[in-house]
Amino acid sequence: MTVYRFYALSNRTCKTLAVAPIPFPIRPEREKEIFSSRGAALDLLLDELQLYLIDHPEDALLYKEAAARLATAEGIRRGEDGFHEHASHYFELGLALAPENLALRCNLALALQAAGRLDDAIRQYRFLLNEPAVSGQFLVLIPAAKLFLDCGDPVTAHQILKHCASFMPVDHEFWELYADARERCGIARRKLPKQKKIEGKLFASSVNDTGKAAIKKNFCPACGNRLKPGARFCGGCGHAL
Repeated sequence: MTVYRFYALSNRTCKTLAVAPIPFPIRPEREKEIFSSRGAALDLLLDELQLYLIDHPEDALLYKEAAARLATAEGIRRGEDGFHEHASHYFELGLALAPENLALRCNLALALQAAGRLDDAIRQYRFLLNEPAVSGQFLVLIPAAKLFLDCGDPVTAHQILKHCASFMPVDHEFWELYADARERCGIARRKLPKQKKIEGKLFASSVNDTGKAAIKKNFCPACGNRLKPGARFCGGCGHAL
């Protein structure tokens, strides 16, 4: 059986990563490689932990939280450096120990998408779409919608974007994506009625403090949808107002 020694991270590292000061298993021959004057190599530390838990699965619960935090930190670092496949490896490692950790799963889906592992990314996104806590995570939902649209599932993409549209994002690219999804779903933009029939509907006059008539748009000039007060984009077609 493989021999391990146990080493604790420095108090500074534990505080920075919000990790409990528990001892991590390391094979003696890897000690110098993992610990140096530059600090602990988290990637190697996690790899050692993964090997250790294969032989000692009963200790998985003990390392669950710490491993999830270390895996998140290392995965984000690898992703920022452009190594998305490596990033996904560490997110997967953390998720294996903490499958309920939605932050890890969100990061994993994004890393898989960036690494070109689209089928794997879609599986993660489908899981996340059933989690209420993710309903407001635009940084995850928008990439998910793009992926579903690119992979030939405009219906799912449209459902995601329709939900996001209810929050009235002001990003013009979002509305272009939303319009694309609608069109691919066969949802045609409503034709603008004849001008003579809507002259009195597109604009409504209200009197301000000075008694002058102020013009206020009530309907979108592109598709005819009724507008929300103060809207900068049409919620129906995404037209900038």
